[in-house]
Amino acid sequence: MIYDKIKNIDLYKGLYPNLDIAIDYIKKGEYVNLPLGKQDIVGKNVWVSVIEIEGKDVATTPFEIHKKYLDIHVDITGNELIETGGEGTEVSFDENRDFGIVECENVNSSYMSPDDFYICMLDEPHKPACAAPGKDKAIKKCIFKVLV
Repeated sequence: MIYDKIKNIDLYKGLYPNLDIAIDYIKKGEYVNLPLGKQDIVGKNVWVSVIEIEGKDVATTPFEIHKKYLDIHVDITGNELIETGGEGTEVSFDENRDFGIVECENVNSSYMSPDDFYICMLDEPHKPACAAPGKDKAIKKCIFKVLV
């Protein structure tokens, strides 16, 4: 997990070539004007989904994992809570969607605002889009998917 301010995102270049492409795209700031839905940046290697949701209940939201794509979460409006889990037990995994559910303990909570980003690495349990305590539940965000 990497959690930082967008102004510092350049510090994380060099880990993966596709991550560098996503970072350069985020730095331009154009994602704030994208329409809802999936937008290809570089075909299946780097793409983004823009969603509007109501923050979920952290207590009932399961931890998820991905095995091919890492996630970069960036809020456009609103605030959210993202939890990161420790080692856990895989409950299910759908290879076609690159999406699995894991049972594990929370080890970190990150409170997101439009100035922040959160990178979730492969096989790292995370619980995104949860309602931040004391904040409006409306969230508009980008989830960048980066093939590693």
